[in-house]
Amino acid sequence: MMEIEAIARRLAALEPAPAVRGRRAAVIALLTRDERGELILPFTRRSYQLRLHPGEISLPGGKWEPGDGVALEQTALRELEEELGVAPQRVQVLGRLPDVSTVVTDFAIAPFVGYLAQRQLWRCSDGEIDAVIEVPLAEILRAGAVRYSTVVVRGTERNVIALDYGAHRIWGATGRILKELVGALSA
Repeated sequence: MMEIEAIARRLAALEPAPAVRGRRAAVIALLTRDERGELILPFTRRSYQLRLHPGEISLPGGKWEPGDGVALEQTALRELEEELGVAPQRVQVLGRLPDVSTVVTDFAIAPFVGYLAQRQLWRCSDGEIDAVIEVPLAEILRAGAVRYSTVVVRGTERNVIALDYGAHRIWGATGRILKELVGALSA
């Protein structure tokens, strides 16, 4: 089992990635422990009532707002509190993965990795989050778990990076972030 200190060291060893163009946004891959002490990541399923990306599964996060200041880390922590009710001061930010871009909405997403030592009940944002899906880190890191899969987008088949977990498919920008996470933690 990978420990938090080892994860932080691996993230710190990442080479700075080239900047990605687009509107700024940030997400956080929040590690916490389940009742057995295993590391898990909560993903959010967006409400089917939303205009953009309805029903898609993603990491907690969103677009940069002027009140966030210049640090995108603040955007990720603010969105985590808004979406799941986790106070920023309870999160230890372990590092940052290379930015990824969205295809349709033109966002440049800064993905952070954090740790919540004391697990809590998730308080989902009404109207924005329909469900929380907790995925074991060991499942994400399992060889071949994050791989290319075919999805149908607006009637067209696309080959995308994805993680299938139970009945859930996590793909798109979140799938690409998971690929970066696997690369960083498997190195």
